Amino acid sequence: MTARLTVGDPAPLFVLADTAGEDVRLDPGAHAATVVVFTSSGCPFALAWHARIQDVARAYADRDVAVLQVVSNDDADHPEDSPEGMRRRVAAGELAGPFLRDAEQLAARAYGATATPEVFVVDHAGTVRYHGAPDGDHDDPAQDAAWLRAALDDVLAGREVALPVTSPAGCSIKWRVELLWWSGCPTHDRAADLLRETLADLGRDEVTVVEREVRTREEAAQLGFPGSPTFAVGRRDLFPVDTPPALTCRVYGRDDGRSSPLPDTAELAGRLREALARPWDLPHWVDPRKPAPADSPS
Repeated sequence: MTARLTVGDPAPLFVLADTAGEDVRLDPGAHAATVVVFTSSGCPFALAWHARIQDVARAYADRDVAVLQVVSNDDADHPEDSPEGMRRRVAAGELAGPFLRDAEQLAARAYGATATPEVFVVDHAGTVRYHGAPDGDHDDPAQDAAWLRAALDDVLAGREVALPVTSPAGCSIKWRVELLWWSGCPTHDRAADLLRETLADLGRDEVTVVEREVRTREEAAQLGFPGSPTFAVGRRDLFPVDTPPALTCRVYGRDDGRSSPLPDTAELAGRLREALARPWDLPHWVDPRKPAPADSPS
């Protein structure tokens, strides 16, 4: 199951490189509050909210608030989110504060992020106090990241956050989907077909699949490769097992109790659907710009 942070959870710590190659650590205890923003350089929502987030970073800097902006998108089809693309934006003076590359997508996965932008406010104790969008409308600059600012004001004043959760709104994070395989197993072609057909059935033809051959025991150990074929999203095995890395063939249990060299199609579809969830796929997601029904409570 994919973990998704909720308000009140401890914020996962991370160390990520900035565009100069320097490591930046999420260290909540070093600041009165920290804002973690998952963002991107090609998403129109992220671009629309970008100036407002930079304004927050500048306005709250003297109140000991750190704003860490994290790019987790797989850059294979999104070169604007590559280290080179990020460096261009920093050189152009577009960023107020650290611009961090989550190349292995581990931070995004740890936070359960689905959108760009997606905002988390973390207090001095390391607890998530706000999660959601910067404000209610990316197309309205006058909103001025009001939800984020209000959450920060509450945290800095030692109050409970009045509006702790809103629905992230934006583009989906572009996950790296990998099929890891070893030539000693005969299932590679069938596994590749199964993965692509399942993505197509889910309506996710836009997802790029990277097929990676694992050739040596050293490579298997480095990747945590438990056998062939392995289906991974964001460097995480969709079917995690407690076995040591090895050049071997995997066996998948099926619902009818039998074993198979490939996972059950329905089970693979369910795990892909969850791992690749977009903001609007999540339960209780609400479009902040959509008027409430006339008979709904105020």
